[in-house]
Amino acid sequence: MNRRRFLGVSAASALAGLVGSTRWASANAAIDLQPLAQPDILSLIGPEAVRKIGLRYRALVPAENDVRALHAAILTARPWPPTIAALVEQDFAVGRTIVLQGWVLSVTEARQSALLSFLSD
Repeated sequence: MNRRRFLGVSAASALAGLVGSTRWASANAAIDLQPLAQPDILSLIGPEAVRKIGLRYRALVPAENDVRALHAAILTARPWPPTIAALVEQDFAVGRTIVLQGWVLSVTEARQSALLSFLSD
């Protein structure tokens, strides 16, 4: 089974496992990050590895080491129709990838991982 197919099959289980545990909202930022902080790789490598990837991305890209900046970066880059899966596919198609913790990820997946890392801080 290739990575794309595996991720497609396992994405639903990742969402189900994290519902309720990754919602982040405060008086300072009333943004529901749960839908965006769910990279497909979550079910493949687990939340701790994804958190480490997110922390590494935040260190490498200081301009996006902020919840609002990451949120805006993901939403600004979304194609129409606005799906994260389409954006990840587009990232790979045009070579918009990054290697973090030994994984080749789309920039969108890296940003999603960074958002997830904020939720566990």
